[in-house]
Amino acid sequence: MKFHLRTRVIVWVVCVLVGLSAGFLNRCQNTKVGGLQKVTVQLDWFPEPEHGGLYQALAKGWFREQGLDVILISGGGNVKVTQVVATGRADLGQSATTQIIQARASGVPVTNVAAVFQRMPLCLMVHEASDVKSYRDLVGRTIIARPEAAWIPFLKAKLGADFSIRPQTFGQGDFLRDPKAIQEGFFTAEPYFLAKAGAKVRYLPLSDFGYSSAATLFTTDEWAKNNSKTLTTFLNVYVRGWEDYLTNDPAPAHALMKIDNPKLDDDFLQWCRTQMIQAKIAADPSRGEKYGVLSRSQVEAELRSLEETQVIPRGIVKPQEIATGDWVK
Repeated sequence: MKFHLRTRVIVWVVCVLVGLSAGFLNRCQNTKVGGLQKVTVQLDWFPEPEHGGLYQALAKGWFREQGLDVILISGGGNVKVTQVVATGRADLGQSATTQIIQARASGVPVTNVAAVFQRMPLCLMVHEASDVKSYRDLVGRTIIARPEAAWIPFLKAKLGADFSIRPQTFGQGDFLRDPKAIQEGFFTAEPYFLAKAGAKVRYLPLSDFGYSSAATLFTTDEWAKNNSKTLTTFLNVYVRGWEDYLTNDPAPAHALMKIDNPKLDDDFLQWCRTQMIQAKIAADPSRGEKYGVLSRSQVEAELRSLEETQVIPRGIVKPQEIATGDWVK
């Protein structure tokens, strides 16, 4: 690869500064460079194995083989992925069905186009000796989490009772200092670092509490409509990369990730990938799931659940608006 993420981000920033207008920015994003169609993807976090499909396809040159120049933009705790895509600063983004449903309910014209994880690895982490065993044990407790997280009103409605939220700082210190702490996280990441810090941790997947959400790739209605051929090509290459990353040698993706995120180490990369494979969150063949294919029935069930628990108003979002088109073939 001639250009890694940081180099491409510099090019992207220059493009923004020179343009000085949204119109120029749009033209900058969608022009062809060297005969390749540029496609920008805003990640939801710093490069990690959850982005393995994108990185595997990029490292193996499969996007370029199909005429695409794919640019991955690093995320982070303060990056609002939905806003970045909705305002045209990226063509696609990685997020979750819940966030896209909420954005749609707020009038933002974004839609899911492919599954990353059929089930989010979202969990509540507790110390091994904690007496928290199920979601009913959360009543009256304090949880370290993102205050805007949709699972919070969902669980409160399901419990018919309250619990408190202490804002998440995306660090480990508060959890490590408090043996009674409960903290939101991904079971594909945080338990690894907590264990390295000497903590014995259990985690309770939120999907076990009835909270259904998938990690997805999404875009705007307008971009999907105006770039349908490009989107279909992109997603089919992405799915090829995702399956290859999880079933074959992940070394190409890992090498590229470490360039873009120097903090990564081989032990974490292998551990995280193993967690994803063992939990079958990307696809579980026994459930009839396929890599990248977002189930319309799953999205509809989540939509109904969010309406029933009053996370969003009833009837304001239609299922076909948040899972548009059979892009993945």
